[in-house]
Amino acid sequence: MGYPVVHFEINTSRGSELAQFYSTAFEWETSADGDDYVQINTRGVCAGTGAPGIDGGIGPTEPGDDFVTFYVQVPDVDDALRRVVELGGDVDMPVTEAGSVVIAVFRDPAGNRVGLVRG
Repeated sequence: MGYPVVHFEINTSRGSELAQFYSTAFEWETSADGDDYVQINTRGVCAGTGAPGIDGGIGPTEPGDDFVTFYVQVPDVDDALRRVVELGGDVDMPVTEAGSVVIAVFRDPAGNRVGLVRG
């Protein structure tokens, strides 16, 4: 069994503008969550499976440093990050605990940012 993608983030210096853009373009619900972070509820259901869509957020970054990150849910973030490094990935953010949430971010061999979250 594979590990699912469970969250995405759009990081930008134009958060309010993009929240309005995605809300209008795709009928997503957005709500400010303090610290310039906007929660996104896609309100979607996947065709054919009836599974819920993936929710996400819009977070702040410096102008010109926009990027998108998706998060993969794994049972052990430390173990998954070790495997990623062994396969040629680089750690972008080490394993971090925020309350009950455990995350890390890495760059794949092509430089793309990918997050890990304990599930």
